[in-house]
Amino acid sequence: MSAAPAAASGSLTAVREVWAQRSQARTRGDVLYLVYVLALSVLIFGAPVIRAAGTALSRPDVVPFLIASGAPQTSTAITLVGGAGLVLLGAVRGPALLSPFFTASLASSAIPRRSVLWRPLLRSLAVTVLVAVIPAVLIAATLESAGHVEMGAVGWFALAAAGAGSLLCAAWFAGQLLGSAGRRLLAVALVLLGVGALMLPGGIGLGGAYPVGGQRPGLSAVVLCVAGILAVGAVMLLLDRLRGAVLQEQAARWESATISATTMDLSGAAGFFQPAPAAGRRLPAIGAGPLAVLYARRDLVAWLRSPERTVVGVIASLLSAAAVAGSTLFTGPLAWFVLLLGTLGLWLASGTFVDGIRHGVHTLGAPQLFGQSAAVQVLLHLTAPVVLLTALGALGGLGAWIAAGAVPGAVLLEVLLPAVLAPVLIIGRARDAAKGPMPLSLSTPMPTPQGDISVLPMLLWLSDAILLALVVGALLLATASSGALWMVVVATVASALMGLMARVRLRALVS
Repeated sequence: MSAAPAAASGSLTAVREVWAQRSQARTRGDVLYLVYVLALSVLIFGAPVIRAAGTALSRPDVVPFLIASGAPQTSTAITLVGGAGLVLLGAVRGPALLSPFFTASLASSAIPRRSVLWRPLLRSLAVTVLVAVIPAVLIAATLESAGHVEMGAVGWFALAAAGAGSLLCAAWFAGQLLGSAGRRLLAVALVLLGVGALMLPGGIGLGGAYPVGGQRPGLSAVVLCVAGILAVGAVMLLLDRLRGAVLQEQAARWESATISATTMDLSGAAGFFQPAPAAGRRLPAIGAGPLAVLYARRDLVAWLRSPERTVVGVIASLLSAAAVAGSTLFTGPLAWFVLLLGTLGLWLASGTFVDGIRHGVHTLGAPQLFGQSAAVQVLLHLTAPVVLLTALGALGGLGAWIAAGAVPGAVLLEVLLPAVLAPVLIIGRARDAAKGPMPLSLSTPMPTPQGDISVLPMLLWLSDAILLALVVGALLLATASSGALWMVVVATVASALMGLMARVRLRALVS
């Protein structure tokens, strides 16, 4: 063994010995016991829960979507688009990441990076595999409960999902390794492949192992698993290629975001993951025209200067709007679950387009450099995001209508529901931006026989905007059966109330 590798190995051994001497350090027996408990938990609790969920979902309004002729192609497309999203996520938070201390002391030392980064990579691999396997098993269990497939098809689909999850982890790592140009090209390529997968006569990859309509489930599952193993092996070899500056930046960002989240500053935590504008520096943000057009132009230029973030926001808005619109096709608890999930996704995606509103609130008390007060700036910055999110909501609803088989008479409700919800969410964003700091009275201890419950008021204060958005979405779905006019009336009233609350909060901040 040469001198340099021997010294690196000795350094790593010394670090592990010191780390193992911590008072709360886990021994090898502790790790094995943890694995044992997790395995038993999956067998004792996980399997019965998924089986019960599959039985509950085997309903006449759910199964037709799962056995549709385009279901295999859709599963492949969702996997590819999800991979594109993970590629972009790798730019701000990659799978192979340590704390800032260990990044500086280990990953930046003479020790090979693969020797210290393989553990966080395996943890991230477990996350992506679980995210892929759990929905796949749930879908297969639903089809098995409905009597459309046998248990063998369930196993092949779960195995294929595990391979797809491994490939998703490799895509996530590629986003961390590649530069901005390569990352964007790879994300665009995956999205185009996803669109192409929808046009194929049969499913490939994960779609080839789909329980109903999968052409070669066994072969597809084996190929995906082999490809996933090879991809993970290649990632392990490429760990040494990660740049130290990228690791240090991402580690510092992740630690800051974690600290902000644990101190109940969720907005601050999300702000750490907002990339700096890296494109369109020469696009003119100021021009002639009415104030509303001028502010809309400023917002548009701001979106173009962060293309990755904007693309992710647009895709998330379309998918969430499709979910909101698709809730009208279901009945019972499933309809409410799909609606709440789509509304939550649309709320989160809307945060991409409201930086101008936040800027207007942050200028409270500052000199009026633009000639308008903070309230007027917030009002003018509402134009562009309202128009964009409304258009995306209508397009997502139209896509859901087409995907559902173009049901005659349903197009108005499916397109209108996310379209009228969008302005309410944007105005709610203005109300949330004007929230201000959390009152100290909410952090006062509240002792009860069950313990201190002061965290509950704090959580309610933090999540009030999301809860209001979910309530409005539920009201719109409840009034959908009464006709489109009632939905428009409810959305108008909700928008007015949101605007009134935003104005009250702005006045409170000024005073």
